[in-house]
Amino acid sequence: MVITLGLRAVETIAPATSANLGAGFDVFGVALDTLSDRVIVERRKDDIIKIEVYGEGSSEIPLEPEKNTAGLVALEMLKRAGEKSGLSIKIYKGIKPGSGLGSSAASAAATAVAMNDLLGLNLTPTQLIEVAAIGEIASAGSPHADNVSAAIMGGFILIVSRDPLEVIKMNLPRNAEFAIVLPEIKVDTRIARLVLPKQVDLTNMVHNIGRAATFIAGIALNSVEIMGKGMIDAVIEPARAHLIPGLNHVKEAALKAGAAGVAISGAGPSIIALVDSSRRDVREVALAMKDAFMEIGIRSRPLCARPGEGARIIRREL
Repeated sequence: MVITLGLRAVETIAPATSANLGAGFDVFGVALDTLSDRVIVERRKDDIIKIEVYGEGSSEIPLEPEKNTAGLVALEMLKRAGEKSGLSIKIYKGIKPGSGLGSSAASAAATAVAMNDLLGLNLTPTQLIEVAAIGEIASAGSPHADNVSAAIMGGFILIVSRDPLEVIKMNLPRNAEFAIVLPEIKVDTRIARLVLPKQVDLTNMVHNIGRAATFIAGIALNSVEIMGKGMIDAVIEPARAHLIPGLNHVKEAALKAGAAGVAISGAGPSIIALVDSSRRDVREVALAMKDAFMEIGIRSRPLCARPGEGARIIRREL
C-alpha cells in the first residue's frame, strides 16, 4: 500500500569519515567535521522511488535504487517496515565519491536516519548501522560497517564484532586533530579491495595487532603521540600503495611537518595525518602534504578536521 499519513519529508545530514587509520582495517573509523552529505527523503503519492543527486561527483552516481547507496538503504527500510511507498530521495553531495572520505557511507547514514524517522521505525544505532552497511554494497561490492558506524554514531568507533554487530564509541583526546589531503586522482573502492592479500604473513599480523592496540592505548592514555605510533600498517597499505602515486613522499612530508602519524584514509586516495594540535599547526601539516603532491605534479586539496558528530535530522515536514 502507499503511505499517506505521518511525516511527509525528512532532511538529514551526515559527516565525512575516515576508516582504518593505519592498522585498524575495517575496524577503526572516525567522523570528521569538515565535509558532509545532505539527504532529503520525501513521500510520493505513487509507488516509484526516484533518486536525484547533486554536487560533488553527482554525474558518476547511478540513479537506479538497486545500484544506489541511498536507494539500497531505502529499500531495506521499507522492507523492515513492511510498507510499499513511493519516495523522492534527493542527495546533495559534499563529499567526493572515491575520495576515501566515506562518501557512500555519508549518503547511506543520512538516508538510514531519514527513513527511520519517516517510517517511525525507532531503530537502535546498531540497527541503523546494519541497514546503512547494506548501502555500501553499491560502492564497495559488499557491506562493511566502519565508515557507516562513524557516520551514524559520530566520533571515533571501533568494531568489536561484525556478526553480531558490536560497536564501541570512544572519545579522542581534545588535542587530536586531522590534516587531510585529497589528491586529484581516483581510487575505485572495489579495486582497492580486490588488490588486498588473501593470506597474511604471521609476522605482519602480529605487527598490525600491536599497532592497532597502540592506537587504542594512546586514546586511553590521552596521548596523541602514542596514537600516532599505532598508524603504521604492514598489510593493507603496502598492497594499495601503487594506487596512490607519491604516497611515501607525502607521508614523509607530513611527519616532517610534525604529524604524529599518517596513513591512507580508507581506500584512498586521500591521506590523513593525526596531529597534536597543542604542539603543531594542523594547517601546516595539511599544506606540507599538498606541497609534496605538487612536487610530483599532482594537484590536491588540503583539509583540516576534528572528530565530528554523527548523522542528524535537520528538518521535518508534515
